[in-house]
Amino acid sequence: MIRFVYTSFVGLVGAALVHVAIVLLLPQLSENDVWRQIEANSALNDPVRLDRYGVDLVAARTLDPMFGVIACRYDLDNGVFSMTAPASGDFWSVAVFDDLGHIVFSANDRIVASENLSLVVAAPLQIRVMQEAPREVFADSVMVEAKRDQGFAVLRIFRPDETYDPVVADFIERIDCSSTEL
Repeated sequence: MIRFVYTSFVGLVGAALVHVAIVLLLPQLSENDVWRQIEANSALNDPVRLDRYGVDLVAARTLDPMFGVIACRYDLDNGVFSMTAPASGDFWSVAVFDDLGHIVFSANDRIVASENLSLVVAAPLQIRVMQEAPREVFADSVMVEAKRDQGFAVLRIFRPDETYDPVVADFIERIDCSSTEL
């Protein structure tokens, strides 16, 4: 009897470990994740809409109709990445992801110093260079340190109903994503 209980326990623990390993490895083994779809359907620093008015990216398409969503893909080998957006008066949030889909940074309009969004994503060495020789253009920017060179930033703006579509479209038109050599 004790041998049966021991064998059952070892089997359950083994099955649990296999399931946990599969869940943790799934994002890295997936061939059709958000990163791969954005990489295949957009150019570097080119804003692409992920909401219902944007391109047809199955994994990236948002299910929340109350937000306009835009993403910009970056590569820090081309220099530091910056994303700027004007003040909108409405709620917005921004998140930076690496190419594995791990979130690197997240913020919204309630926690940044100004109403405008000015975000800079840089590798640790690039941040060190900017600290030693500050640039005026990045003076009021939120600095994000990214461990991986490639990724994407996602900006969402609140859209309570269809009457806000012109406001959201204007906001998205004025978003700028760019790389700057140091």
